[in-house]
Amino acid sequence: MKTVMEQLMEIQDKLDALKAQSTEFYPCCDGVCGCGCDEPETETPQEVSAEEVNLVVFTKDQLITFATHLTERIMDKCKEAVIDTNLDADNIVDLSMGYGHQIDVELDTDAITRSIHDEIDGVVDTDSNSINDEINSILNDMDMG
Repeated sequence: MKTVMEQLMEIQDKLDALKAQSTEFYPCCDGVCGCGCDEPETETPQEVSAEEVNLVVFTKDQLITFATHLTERIMDKCKEAVIDTNLDADNIVDLSMGYGHQIDVELDTDAITRSIHDEIDGVVDTDSNSINDEINSILNDMDMG
């Protein structure tokens, strides 16, 4: 699974590639075949503003700042979930009497892990509206929203 930073960098790379494609012109045959590919375009393309397509352009530093803010928020939510995890000692600790009246203690790490995962699932919202709200909040914090 890719990290948020990796996903954001991949999206930025794809955007950069699309931008490069839209501004480069490569004639397919230098006009030798008469197809007209070497002739300039007669129609001027219509400009579309970033606001019209909800496009946000990041510099590398801005992308790093954005990803850092997003990661910090997710980490805070996960820490909150761990703190709020309701671990019942009766369900995760097994005490037994060993040889020579020694008390053996065993932890059910699977139960602990399940409890923490359940709490994280409960506090980290992955629906599109929640993610959109987080993105807008971060962009506003960065004075880009």
